[in-house]
Amino acid sequence: MVEVVSRTNSLTDIRHALHDYPRMGVPLYVVVDPRTDKRTVTVHSDPSEGPDGIRYRKTVPYAFGDTVSAGRWTLETETLKSYPADW
Repeated sequence: MVEVVSRTNSLTDIRHALHDYPRMGVPLYVVVDPRTDKRTVTVHSDPSEGPDGIRYRKTVPYAFGDTVSAGRWTLETETLKSYPADW
C-alpha cells in the first residue's frame, strides 16, 4: 500500500493507517509526505504481534532524492514534487 499524506489531515491519516493496516494484513505500507517541511518517504513493514498488539515492527525513513527500497520494489524519489508553499 502506498499513500500520499494530505496537506490538511496528515497526522490522522498516518496514525489511523499505522494502527489499522497491520491488523488488516497489509504487509507493507509506504507513506509519501510531500509537505514542504517534510519531503519524506517512510516504509513500514514486518507486521507482527507484540506486547502492544499487531504493529509494523520495521520503519525505514528516506528523504526525497533517496532511492527507496520497499519489499521487491525500488522507488527513485529525486523527481517527486512537494506541495506548493502557498497551496
